[in-house]
Amino acid sequence: MNRLAAGGLVALVAGATGVAIWAGPNVAVAAPAAGTAVVAAGLLFVVAALDRAAVATTPSAREPPRDEYLFRFGFRSGRLGREEILATLDRIERSGPNPQLPGRTSKEIASIVELPRPEFRDYVRRRVDDLEGRS
Repeated sequence: MNRLAAGGLVALVAGATGVAIWAGPNVAVAAPAAGTAVVAAGLLFVVAALDRAAVATTPSAREPPRDEYLFRFGFRSGRLGREEILATLDRIERSGPNPQLPGRTSKEIASIVELPRPEFRDYVRRRVDDLEGRS
């Protein structure tokens, strides 16, 4: 539902509620106004719930998957980003072609993470190519 329609329903609920309160003991005016307010409010809640459910089930095109985000921005994040990239590559390998991949020592991690930028990119490229080849 668009904002204009939702705003109209909110205005209808507020207006009908105001009329029902203003009518006081005049049941001929208060009852239909109160009924209109209740129905409009119910419709507003139902439409809002349906819109929310539709948004929750629709994948967002603006949010990349976590691994894609990690690889895209991990290269720019310095040492911590590189460590995350390395950990992700190890996790992917463990969940795929090499479940027995041993954990890396801090020395191994440091030696890979401290590679110059072009060499680190080549390392990641080789790892990804290797993973794709074995999958």
